[in-house]
Amino acid sequence: MLNIISKEFLPTKNNVFVWLNAVFLIVLLLIGKTEPLTVVMAYFLETIVVGVIHSFKIYKTSLYSGERIFKTIVYFLSQYLFFVAVQLIFVFAFLKVYDTNISEAYFLKENIIYVLNLKGMWLVLASIVMYNIADYLVNFLLPNAHETTFVKTLIKQPYNRILVQQLAVIVACFFFFFASGILVVAILLILIRTWMELYFQANPSESFL
Repeated sequence: MLNIISKEFLPTKNNVFVWLNAVFLIVLLLIGKTEPLTVVMAYFLETIVVGVIHSFKIYKTSLYSGERIFKTIVYFLSQYLFFVAVQLIFVFAFLKVYDTNISEAYFLKENIIYVLNLKGMWLVLASIVMYNIADYLVNFLLPNAHETTFVKTLIKQPYNRILVQQLAVIVACFFFFFASGILVVAILLILIRTWMELYFQANPSESFL
């Protein structure tokens, strides 16, 4: 049991970026460089980052296996971006109750521009982008995972992880409405998300639908 816990949750060369990202975000919150709402919205926007990084995985794998690269990436992005758009509409409709500066839920462009200007958003997003790039390099590119991965598997891969993560974020949003200590809620959200990332890294098969 202790061996399983150490593999999944203790810092290693494969998951150190998960830990660094969590510590960085918590420090930003504690020193007032960002706000709880910024962290929540950044986690929702991370789905876009995940989709872009995943496109590189599909490209690399398709290139190696000789499959049609352009057709495969367009197919993935079309269904994935639709999934992201529906998710964001739901999120903005939900958060409009909390923040009246958010426009109608389906005004995605205006709402995304607004949340990108939340306090500390660019710092938070930069750390999330760096984490996802590091994860791509360390856990996919360097070990040549594209040589042992099927494109069909990659196309399905991100959804389970994203759904679980966003469910945790939505639950945190409820606490935003009913709790006064939203800073504590944001830190708990970071810790829960960190645990999920560590779990999926240690059990990559669990991220498949």
